[in-house]
Amino acid sequence: MSLEEQIINQYSKRAVNSNLYAGGHYVDHVQKEIKENIGAFLNEEFKEFENLSLLEIGAGNGTNAEIFLNLGFKIQNISFNELLPERISAIKSNYPNNAVFEGNAIEIDINKKFDVIFQSTVFTSILSKVDREKLAEKMLSLLNPNGIILWYDFIYNNPKNKDVRKVDVKELKLLFAKSSHIYYKKITLAPPIGRKVKKFYKLFNVPFLRSHILAIIKK
Repeated sequence: MSLEEQIINQYSKRAVNSNLYAGGHYVDHVQKEIKENIGAFLNEEFKEFENLSLLEIGAGNGTNAEIFLNLGFKIQNISFNELLPERISAIKSNYPNNAVFEGNAIEIDINKKFDVIFQSTVFTSILSKVDREKLAEKMLSLLNPNGIILWYDFIYNNPKNKDVRKVDVKELKLLFAKSSHIYYKKITLAPPIGRKVKKFYKLFNVPFLRSHILAIIKK
């Protein structure tokens, strides 16, 4: 099965279980936490954002762009990559004047470099070790000299979902062994717990119950 076929198959299953990804107290807390931590991380790396170029790999419907716009990125400096046709259509509808690089990010030809490349739960949807390595190499190759990869993904396997596979810190460092520096923070209360505790998210959101990491990977 090709990477494209694998991803399409996975997301067709998620559509059936779309209630798991719907909004609510848990999702609201997770999104707020991600936004706050992205802002803090980027403020450590850059003095200003308005001239920074950004590419999101596996951008979905493009909704993450709002995080960066709220931080001060300019809309014209944001580019998207997406594989699924319906999501590509959504991005083009919401951001008609922005560059959209369609298809498998490993293979597409992108003739520019970026200051920030963002990925959110893309690598855990890629099961092949070789494809993960190729995508990591591609992302590093697309960075400007002082650019960074902004990474958000989970570090523990879900025994009930064989369509995704964790990327722990050890693997992250191996994937980006050519990078000059990696630092990270453990965030996000694990979904099985968060969905149960709902509005008490902050009370339970302690390090040993967190399931994801936010990382900066420097070229």
